[in-house]
Amino acid sequence: MKIAITGTRGIPNRYGGFEQFAEQLSVRLVMRGHDVWVYNPSFHPFEENEFKKVKIVRRFNPEKVIGSAANYFYDLICLKDAVKRQADIILECGYATATPALRFLNLRESKLLINPDGMEWQRSKYWSLVRTLIHSSENTVVKMGFRLVCDNPELVSYYSEKYNFKPNYIPYGAEIFSSPDERVLKGYNVKPFEYFLVIARFEPENNLRKIILGFKELINCPNQLIEKKLLIIGNPLNGFGRKLLKENAGFPDIVFTKDIFDQTILDNLRYYSKAYFHGHSAGGTNPSLLEAMAAGSFIIAHDNKFNRYILKDNALYFSNETDITNILLSENNWINKKESFVNANLELIKKDFQWEDVTDKYEHLFKSLI
Repeated sequence: MKIAITGTRGIPNRYGGFEQFAEQLSVRLVMRGHDVWVYNPSFHPFEENEFKKVKIVRRFNPEKVIGSAANYFYDLICLKDAVKRQADIILECGYATATPALRFLNLRESKLLINPDGMEWQRSKYWSLVRTLIHSSENTVVKMGFRLVCDNPELVSYYSEKYNFKPNYIPYGAEIFSSPDERVLKGYNVKPFEYFLVIARFEPENNLRKIILGFKELINCPNQLIEKKLLIIGNPLNGFGRKLLKENAGFPDIVFTKDIFDQTILDNLRYYSKAYFHGHSAGGTNPSLLEAMAAGSFIIAHDNKFNRYILKDNALYFSNETDITNILLSENNWINKKESFVNANLELIKKDFQWEDVTDKYEHLFKSLI
């Protein structure tokens, strides 16, 4: 099959969940003999024409000039190019900026599938007008009858109940981490199991501010945890990130570091953390959550139905900063649960979230459409 993957910021992953998904799926599909290409924006740092035998197609994206509105043009350019190249399957990651383009496509023999990500219109980073437009796009995609593939059954239920429209469910995957090396920690000024970890983009819906405020409350508490560090991995150079940097400039135990995309480093940081905060709340399943489970992290997650479906009872949950403070202050009550929670999550990864199984399901769906 000829398969095009559009709607991401390209591979290898230098950004987030969709990019990790596109990288893992495309490489495995190529290994199975399919002709696969992924679209990279012109500003992506990877300069080769292939990544692990996946073809890279670069197209201009003026995001650095006109901001996020550029993605509407970029999606249209990539989708039209995929049709021109006679892709059997076009897998579009996200619908928010692709929906206007869909009206201008003559798909011919190409079959279009859309992975809608989470509840895009609920993301607080968008202005209210933008959220309204994105919500309208969701309705448009459903009415136009395109096949949707959701990564979380709670999203399938949402579309079924709201639109009487049932998408396919195919999860994301993760690889079990089995080679910890504490020497990796030296570059980050942390000690094994004496720091808390966050890996996330600096967006309001990832609840970074709540996590930080909950951690800072410990400073006023006579508790040994105040000597621990909070390590935050991400790129804080957007508006929201700069605000957090400014607010926490006087707190040496809150450590911000730039993006890390080396999987070995990330897995080691997850493995050796005392606990891993997962604050994502905008719906769907984030690959970083599965990777934390696969790395043996003890997880403290934002309390929503999407996270609870994945983690079940094998995590602690928070809704606000007070919850976080109380969890950290009650370490003696939960530390004994760590081993059982970690082992249960590892079994879930082995059973339900393997990339090869994910690839099987996508390959089967693709073949059924053509």
